Amino acid sequence: MGVQRFLGMGVIVGAAVGAMLAMQPAQAQARAATPIPAGSKYVALGSSFAAGPGIPPSEPGGPAACGRSSRNYANLVAGHLGLALTDATCSGATTANVLTTSQAGQPPQIQAVTADTRLVTMTIGGNDVDYLGSLDSYSCQDSGHTSCGTVDQAAITAGLKTVGSRIAAVIDAVRARAPQARVVVVDYQTILPVTGPLCTGVPMSDAHLAFERNLRVQLDAATRSAAADRHATLVDVATASVSHNACSTTPWIEKYVVPTGIASYHPKPAGMAAIATMVEGRLS
Repeated sequence: MGVQRFLGMGVIVGAAVGAMLAMQPAQAQARAATPIPAGSKYVALGSSFAAGPGIPPSEPGGPAACGRSSRNYANLVAGHLGLALTDATCSGATTANVLTTSQAGQPPQIQAVTADTRLVTMTIGGNDVDYLGSLDSYSCQDSGHTSCGTVDQAAITAGLKTVGSRIAAVIDAVRARAPQARVVVVDYQTILPVTGPLCTGVPMSDAHLAFERNLRVQLDAATRSAAADRHATLVDVATASVSHNACSTTPWIEKYVVPTGIASYHPKPAGMAAIATMVEGRLS
């Protein structure tokens, strides 16, 4: 009898846990289907592809080192939808800078997320695998310059194995602090042409190009997987921007060779505007 009662209780507890886990996707879907009222708190998290360095004007009062633009996609979305934006993005941010580590005199970005937050967007993970740093270093090297950064391919390869779980941890942290928030993962723009040759202003050897193309594919896959596993909304900028790469006739992204004050291999104003439209489309 005692054993039977114990087994019965185990079945009941197991069923309850299973039911709770099964509810999580449904709850995420319910949040996804609920319009976000004007005036709601919106928090933007992420690295430079969310911050918008080099796109004037700079966000008033923001830390200069973070390079936040008043025309980054978060500001555009907030303006169009009438949301109350807290922009915590910062150029160079890693997932650690979102979760645990201060940057540019700012606390970890996650601290901006509070229980009353109703929308969180994030573009994060690229700096965990030196995506932009490696692109810049290789283009510097392949331009014949001498004062260039180095690229640790082994460290990047190792980082790609864990970056998906790091992005998932950011989603988890957001949900823990703001259970009612809609969580939107905005992946990175496609920078280089996915096939064929490069163009003037984008110097890179064939070997370095092959490495960077593979890095992009793996980072995109990790981001997609993290969003899917955590039932977050994915804004697939990577695919949408393939035909708007740095060598295209309608680029959303800057080349390596740019005028002073412009950030190499970073979003143009047209790119930020396009991303904002995509985010708004996923929220409607």
